[in-house]
Parts: sequence; structure tokens; C-alpha cells
Amino acid sequence: MLPECDPPLPKEELARWRRRFFALAIGVALLILAGAWVGRQLPLRSPLRIAIALLQGGASAALIVAIARPMRHYDELQRRIQFEALAFAFAGTAVLGTAYGFLINAGLPEIDWGSWIWPGMVGLWVVGLVIANRRYR
Repeated sequence: MLPECDPPLPKEELARWRRRFFALAIGVALLILAGAWVGRQLPLRSPLRIAIALLQGGASAALIVAIARPMRHYDELQRRIQFEALAFAFAGTAVLGTAYGFLINAGLPEIDWGSWIWPGMVGLWVVGLVIANRRYR
């Protein structure tokens, strides 16, 4: 069960907002995957590969804005829940990243951090939302 994190809108507007948001999220995911596939076919530091990377970064930024924009309309409790969830995600990402850095020093293989930070933060944000929502039930 996902916690409530939709903007406070009438039912019909909320349904439209959800459709637009999920379309954007799926579009960004497809763009990132397609960009990764095409980018691997191109030589490193080529102008087209750099342009694709910038497009992927811009798409990620657009998704972050779409996630953050409704938070301006939340009441104090919803904002506090979001703040606690984001703090949990921030701290959790720092702990996991630092811990794995120590494990790399101990001999474990290095990983592509760019591929894991964003999904890890989102996953920890959802965990933080569940924890904070239960606290204020």
C-alpha cells in the first residue's frame, strides 16, 4: 500500500493529474532507457552521446519538478510527512553510499553509482513515506 502523496485536488482533476504524471514518468523512463541503449553504440565523448546524456538529465529534472510541484499545496501535516520521508531518503542514501564505499576499499567490485543513486533515493523516499504516514495515523 503506497502512502497518500497526491496533490489535494477534486476527484476528476486528480485523475487527470495522475494520468499526466504517470505518462510523464513512463516517458522519462523510456527516454532514459533508449538513450542508454543508443549512447552505448556511440564513441565516448562524442557530441551526440553528450547531447543524449544532457537530454536524459533534463528529463530526470522534469520528473523531479513534477514530483515536487504538488508539495506546495500540501497542508502542514502532509509537508511534515514529506520532509521526514525526504530526510530519511537523504540520510539513507548517504549511509548506503558510504558503507558501500568502505566495502569497495575492502575488495568488493565498484558499481556504476549514476545508475543506482536515483532509484535508491526514490525507494528510500517511499519507505520514509510509509514510516512517516504510520507515525501520524
